[in-house]
Amino acid sequence: MPKEKTSTRALTGTRLLDLPVPACTPVYSDGAGWGAGLNGWVSISDTAATGLYYENYFDLSGYELDDLTLVPTMMQLQDALPYSTNNLADPLLGLAVFDIISQEKLDPVQIAANYVNGDYPSSPGSLEDWTQVLMCGFRLFLPQTDFATTSLLMPAQGGPLGSSQSTAVQKLWVYRIVVTGAQDWTDKSVYIPATRFVLGAEIIKEGDLEYMMRLKRSYELSTQG
Repeated sequence: MPKEKTSTRALTGTRLLDLPVPACTPVYSDGAGWGAGLNGWVSISDTAATGLYYENYFDLSGYELDDLTLVPTMMQLQDALPYSTNNLADPLLGLAVFDIISQEKLDPVQIAANYVNGDYPSSPGSLEDWTQVLMCGFRLFLPQTDFATTSLLMPAQGGPLGSSQSTAVQKLWVYRIVVTGAQDWTDKSVYIPATRFVLGAEIIKEGDLEYMMRLKRSYELSTQG
């Protein structure tokens, strides 16, 4: 006896999604944080950390309506342009840059504060679960000393930290979080170039039990803490 066919409004198969992030050249004002040139970014002005972040999301609601699962096959940030600053009066402590794709909405201020204490998103000292953070790229930028352009910042350290888990959420949240450190930034600026998140994936139809367990896990992540 032939199996019953299951129809879906959304198409299964290979997908390539992208989400651009604008450049910004903000100026830091003492007591007011980063402003004037944020271009959609948000200032972090906290007692524990200072910095900037950009938040957006991949809309997966069409897949969720048809009970489909997204299986990541490639996640990356296309980031080829230079970073720079005019804050050269004192030794720069460095820019810590996190690039994140998450199944749940995050708190960038808390992430910046955790970094100051030696933690990263989904680390044992954080509030995030490792499976929740599909992609987390970290880089530490420091002033270069090899070229005449002394304002250029170069990556000195970094690596991937995410889980690459399959997901059935309505939104995949995307973040760029830049922690600027405790150095005096008054009337100084930093240039963060335009970038683009790229997500390659297979859209599949799972069995009912597997899909329900995935939804259960997603609900648990969204309500923890």
